[in-house]
Amino acid sequence: MTLMPENFDYSHEESAEDKRLRFLERQAQPSKKDVFALFTVATFALLLINLFGLFLLYGNYSNLVRKKTPTLVQLETGKSITVAPLGSDERTPKVVQKFVVDTLTLLMNWSGTLPATTVEEAANPKPDPGVKAGRSKVSNSAWQASFALSEDFRKEFLTTLATLTPTGVFNGNTQVTLVPLTVQPPQQIAEGKWKVKLVANLIVFDRRDNLGSVIPFNKEVFVQAVEAPNPPTETTGITTVIYAVRASGLEITAIRDLEQEDL
Repeated sequence: MTLMPENFDYSHEESAEDKRLRFLERQAQPSKKDVFALFTVATFALLLINLFGLFLLYGNYSNLVRKKTPTLVQLETGKSITVAPLGSDERTPKVVQKFVVDTLTLLMNWSGTLPATTVEEAANPKPDPGVKAGRSKVSNSAWQASFALSEDFRKEFLTTLATLTPTGVFNGNTQVTLVPLTVQPPQQIAEGKWKVKLVANLIVFDRRDNLGSVIPFNKEVFVQAVEAPNPPTETTGITTVIYAVRASGLEITAIRDLEQEDL
C-alpha cells in the first residue's frame, strides 16, 4: 500500500479538476460563431424556399397568360352569347352605332299611341296623352328614351323637343317617323367618349297628306361611356324602362346640327 505523505499539496489536483470542468462548460455552450453559422444556414434555407415558391408562381402566371380568354357566356335563360374582354370605358363601334340609332328612333318616332308593353296593348294601342315638358308636351316614347341622355342635357333637350312636336300627334292626326340614311362609324374624341354623324329624314304624315313631308335630320351625336345599371330581379313601370335604355352603358351628352360641308 502506498501512503501519501502527510504534507502532500492537494491544491494542484483540485486546480486541474476545476480546469477540466470549465473546459466542458465551454464546450456545452455554443459560441457566437456557431450561432451566426446556424442563422446563416437557416436564412439560406428560407431563401431557397422563397425562390422555389416564386418559380411556382411564375409558372402558374405563364400558364394563365397563355390560356385563352373565355368568349362564350351562358345567360340565365339558357342562351349562349359571344363576348369580348373590354375595359370599363371601352365600347365596340357597333354597340355605339346601335345605341345612337335606337335612342334617336325612340326619341323622334311619334306614332300618337303609347308604347305597347303587352300583347293586348299591341293589338289595341292606347292614345298617347303626352308628357308635359315646359309649356308643351312630348310623346311618351320620347320621354322614356330621354333617360338615355345625360342628366344635364336631358331637361334642355325635352323642352326643345316639346316645341317641335306637332300637337296633332296627341289627337291622332299626325305621325312622325325617323328614317336613318347614313350612320358613320363612331369617332373617338377622348377616352370613353365618341362622336357619331347621322344623316336621316323625319317624315311627317298627316291625315290631309298621306304622302308625307320630309324634314332633313342631320346631326352630330356625342356619346360617353357610363356604368351600366345592374337591375334587380323584379322591376316594373318606369324603372324597367330606365334600366332598358341604359343597358348599353352609354349616354348621349349632346346633339348638334351637322354642317353641310361635313356631309
